[in-house]
Amino acid sequence: MIDIHTHILPYVDDGSSSINKSIELIKYEINQGVTDIFVTPHYFLLRGYVSMYEDNKKIFEDLTREVKKQKLNINLHLGNEIYYTQDTLQYLKEKRVIPLGYSKYVLIEFSLYNDTGDIPEAINCLTAIGYIPIIAHPERYKYLTNIIDYKMMKRMGALIQINVGAILGEYGNKVKKGVFKLIEENIVDFVASDIHDFRKNGLKKGYEIIKKKFTQTIADKLFNNNAIFE
Repeated sequence: MIDIHTHILPYVDDGSSSINKSIELIKYEINQGVTDIFVTPHYFLLRGYVSMYEDNKKIFEDLTREVKKQKLNINLHLGNEIYYTQDTLQYLKEKRVIPLGYSKYVLIEFSLYNDTGDIPEAINCLTAIGYIPIIAHPERYKYLTNIIDYKMMKRMGALIQINVGAILGEYGNKVKKGVFKLIEENIVDFVASDIHDFRKNGLKKGYEIIKKKFTQTIADKLFNNNAIFE
C-alpha cells in the first residue's frame, strides 16, 4: 500500500513527539502492508505548525537514517499537508512548503467547519501553475454534504483523498455511507491513514472492507494509487 497522508515526522506538529515514536508509527504502517509513506507535516499558521521545508528535511534525513539503521523495509518520501491560504502559492514558490515527494501533487486541507469559498480558488490557482491539488479528507468538512460539490472539485482538476477512518466508521455512520457513495461514483482517488500518535492506521482493515463491498480492483486503486510516482 501507499500512504500519502501521515504525521510521523517528529517535533514539527501534533503527529509524533520523538524519533522513537516515529519509528513505532512506521513499524505499525509496515505491519498494515504499507510499502511507501509520504511524510506530510502540517503547515498551518493558525495552529502554530510552521516548520519549513529546510527544517523538515533535516529531521526527515535523521529519521531516514534511523529507518536504515533498524533495517525497516519502507520507502519514505517528504511532503506537506498545507492548510490553504492566499499565501500558499507564494510559500510553494519559496519552498517553505513542498508537494508530495518530487511530484506536482500538492496535499491541501481546508477548514473542517466553515465554508470560506477557498476550495475552488485553491484548485484554480494551483492547477493554473501546473500543480495537481489533492483535497485532504473532505469527508470531514461539515459543509460538503452534496455529491455535486465533489464532482465540481473533480471537474476542476482536483483529486480526492479520504481518511481510512471514515471507511471504518470512526466519523459516524452518515459519513461512512457518504464515503461509500463517493467510491461508488468513482470520485475517490486515494485512501490514506492520516496517522498520528493518537490516530492509528487501519489501512489493512479498510482495504478488506472495500474489497468485500466493491471489488479488489477498486480496493487496489484506492489503497495502492501510484500516480504520484508516474
